[in-house]
Parts: sequence; structure tokens; C-alpha cells
Amino acid sequence: MADRPTRVRFVVTLWLCGLAGVLYLDRICMAQAARPIGDALGLSNLHLSYVHMAFTVAYGLFEIPTGRLGDRFGGRAVLTRIVVWWSAFTALTGAAWGLGALLVIRFLFGAGEAGAFPNSATVIGRWIPDSERARAASA
Repeated sequence: MADRPTRVRFVVTLWLCGLAGVLYLDRICMAQAARPIGDALGLSNLHLSYVHMAFTVAYGLFEIPTGRLGDRFGGRAVLTRIVVWWSAFTALTGAAWGLGALLVIRFLFGAGEAGAFPNSATVIGRWIPDSERARAASA
């Protein structure tokens, strides 16, 4: 006899929705903050495009390896690492003193944030019953 699902699945789904919201919010916030950051650090539009590219390249490079980490160590542990990492690099973005520092910080930010969605899928697979997975994954 299978155990009845608990209400924890609703909390997990809500937390994952919040996580996805913050991931998107991060991209919107950086796009809005780019011009004031560029003005404060004396960066051109070309320099700012390199900063955005550093994040995107790192995110793409580390998406699969971080997803594999979730397979090995569990999605919950890796998602915790992702949240701590991106929180730290959000603060460090404001502490950048020039183009080089900002490039490194945003690259490491992208590397740290990568893998959130594959690991969210792992968590959904472990915490949500088969009959409710599609609804949880689309929330």
C-alpha cells in the first residue's frame, strides 16, 4: 500500500515557484541596474554587454554539471547551495570596483545560479506524486 501524499508537496511547490520567480527577477533587476552600474564604474555599453555575456556563458556552461551534482547529492542540497551562492554574489555585484571585478563576479554568479531548473525537476520528481507532477512542474 502506498503512503498518502502529505501537504508538504504544496510547500515544496510554492518554494520552487518562489525560486523560479527570484531567478527571473534577478535577470530583470540586472538589466535595470546595468546603466547606473555602468555610470558609476565608467563602463560603456560594450563593457556592459560583456558583463551580461559573462553571466550567460557561465550559466550555460554550468547548467548540466550542476544538474548532475543534484543527481549525485540530491536536488535539495544543490538548490540550497545555489540560493546561498547567488545571494552572496548578489551582494558582491554591488561591491564591484571595476570592469574586471564585475566580469568575474557575474561569471561566478552565473556559474552558481546554473542548475536551478534541473534540480527543481529532481525535487519535483522526489516530492510530488506521479499524478500531480505535471501540475507542479508547470506552476
